[in-house]
Amino acid sequence: MTDLLTIAVTGATGFLGDHMIRRLRAVGHRVRALSRQPMRADPDNALTWVRGDLTDTAALNALVEGADVVVHAAGAIKALSRAEFFRVNRDGTLAVARAAAEQGVSRLVFVSSLAAREPALSPYAASKRAAELALADYTSRIDTVILRPPAIYGPGDQETARLFQMAVNGFILAPGDSSARMSLIHVGDVATAIQACCERDQPGRPLEIDDGAVDGHSWRDLAEAAGRAAGRRTKLVHLPNILVWAMGGVGTAKGLITQSPAMLTLAKVPELLHPNWVSDGPRPHGWAPQWTLEEGVHDAIDWYSSQNVLKRYF
Repeated sequence: MTDLLTIAVTGATGFLGDHMIRRLRAVGHRVRALSRQPMRADPDNALTWVRGDLTDTAALNALVEGADVVVHAAGAIKALSRAEFFRVNRDGTLAVARAAAEQGVSRLVFVSSLAAREPALSPYAASKRAAELALADYTSRIDTVILRPPAIYGPGDQETARLFQMAVNGFILAPGDSSARMSLIHVGDVATAIQACCERDQPGRPLEIDDGAVDGHSWRDLAEAAGRAAGRRTKLVHLPNILVWAMGGVGTAKGLITQSPAMLTLAKVPELLHPNWVSDGPRPHGWAPQWTLEEGVHDAIDWYSSQNVLKRYF
């Protein structure tokens, strides 16, 4: 697929979705995006908003009707229960796939997660793997591409903003031991990977992307890069596992009391302590990362500083 496309998108109003839509529009594709809230009309008609959510069959049909490709990027990264993760991540993916297949869409790009590689570690990881497996029922009717990004960072992300604020303050708290390795990726590179998945034929197995670092990064690598970008000498503090578990317990209890899910919960701790989150699967055809860790972290911290999210020290 090399012509200009009509691409239907879920998850358009989130951190990744914003960057993805801007990238797809920048290269000329027409975008139709799902939103739970009313959105301002686009003056050049290259972006059309469809009101609804993943449980709204009529909205999903309207979203995908006449589309060349559907990009399903919506999902839950935190939830109060395992059932809620599965309802959003597995069942929502099935709803999108069903609508896309019934409307004759040529390709579905599912933005999964590297966590799906280890489904036993957490409800989130299990729900992402379950979504991938559920798509197998539709592969005979629609070309399905599964993309597994690792941890995504960049301008606009509120979760990694907390990490960069620690760097500005002169320290970074890290779970697990010093031997843990992880892949990272700038949001801009995820957006171009999604573009490649829309435009080109891809391998028939999950694609794993990263920033090009062969063996991933350590927490020290990240702390040092963030410290340089923030103009600080940043100290890395590895938290004992028992303290990480205790923090997870606090997050779980707080979520149950407030009915507002936290990122760090008891269910999330095994993911955080897993020693190997290095991408090693095939990459999308026609794609290569452009942002190194050093450049990406500078870009993120520059943006946070411009928005007065962080205070920088020089």
